[in-house]
Amino acid sequence: MKRKLVFGLAILALIPVIGCQRLERLPQVIANRTGLSQPDAAPASRPNTQSTMNSQGSGGAVGQLQTMSVNVGGQDRTYYVYAPSAARSGQPLPMVMAFHGGGGGAAQFASRMGLVNMAETYGLVIVLPQGAGRPGARNAQNGSWNADSITPSGYAENNGVNDLGFVEALMDVVPSRYAIDRSRIYAMGFSKGGMMAYRAACVKGSRITAIAAVSATLSSADCPNPQGVSLLHIHGTDDENVPLNGGVGQFTAGRADWPPVNRGLQYFTSGNQCAGQTQTRISNDTTCSVNDCAGNEEVQLCLVQGGGHAWPGAQPANWQVKHNVFVTQSFSATDYIARFFQSQ
Repeated sequence: MKRKLVFGLAILALIPVIGCQRLERLPQVIANRTGLSQPDAAPASRPNTQSTMNSQGSGGAVGQLQTMSVNVGGQDRTYYVYAPSAARSGQPLPMVMAFHGGGGGAAQFASRMGLVNMAETYGLVIVLPQGAGRPGARNAQNGSWNADSITPSGYAENNGVNDLGFVEALMDVVPSRYAIDRSRIYAMGFSKGGMMAYRAACVKGSRITAIAAVSATLSSADCPNPQGVSLLHIHGTDDENVPLNGGVGQFTAGRADWPPVNRGLQYFTSGNQCAGQTQTRISNDTTCSVNDCAGNEEVQLCLVQGGGHAWPGAQPANWQVKHNVFVTQSFSATDYIARFFQSQ
């Protein structure tokens, strides 16, 4: 049975997220690779990182965003790790795998969503996998994920990239370098990265305690093992990239006919035998519905009224400003997700 702490829902103070700069690629290029007709986030300046390291050693640096690699089925995969100052105590800490959006990169995701600050504030070891990019692409940071989507929507899925193997490897390698509480391994992601978090929970749920998905949906054909995994889903009611009710939105590439968000929620509420629901208004434009489940799991859906394809609390990207996509500043998804994980 998962541990459950008291989780007080309250209006969260705005925590602005660092980093936003000009888009460098045409939106249609992103659309062709990711199934989304706009990039998930504008590129941001990369945080300072250490040199690439082989993850087979022992011990890891603290207070630095490190670039590492691990071999998965003969392919070297890049990921970043940030261990907070709390890691110096040697006490096991929770681990969070954070998946960037389609067409994006791990370093920019860390910067834009304030994930290093999240790690320090809440005592989390943040692991940022880099999605696979098309060989020879101008920018290797333009990665996608194989979430086994019903409608293939990117390089990773079309080429059978073993991202589940990557997830499995990270859950083995990172605890070999840092003291990790293996009963508190979490996954989070934005857009296609959220779909990857869903897929990881559905297949590797025995090793994952909870996930958080923002502006995403469960895009795979099924979810074999959702039981025992808590879920937080944050979505804008006016998302035109991954529509709340499914289908094709104004900014969705034609090939991607996304399943409705409620479909994924049903897998987790049913698998966890959830009963009863409460609603809490956490800000002037956001309400969360909370389902308590049989094994102390929790399934939450937070809806941003009028919200578009965005990360709540983040600096609006250029494309969002151009198309009048509403990015709420009334609460921070980063902070809310961290508190949710702490409660599980």
